[in-house]
Amino acid sequence: MSTLRYADSAENDLLDTWLYIATDNPEAADRIIEAIDREARLLLTHPGMGRKRPELAAGLRSWPTRTRYILFYFADAAGIAIARILHHARDAGAVENWPEA
Repeated sequence: MSTLRYADSAENDLLDTWLYIATDNPEAADRIIEAIDREARLLLTHPGMGRKRPELAAGLRSWPTRTRYILFYFADAAGIAIARILHHARDAGAVENWPEA
């Protein structure tokens, strides 16, 4: 059975996202986080859906969610490891120290 794992950096991204949105609307923040998690779980059934991102890290893929956030992840036999979750307007190329698979 495939598993979904979040790197510490991805968990921090989720927390930062929730805190930013919750300042105005905690319920909306909850909905965004739940939607991001649903899309991450979708990747478990189709791990090859995402775009390969070798310019950022070896084996890294990205998937744009409907929430305007992008999931950056690694896929392996065990499942999916979410490395980062960034807003689509953020420059992913400027992010340093990507987690490894």
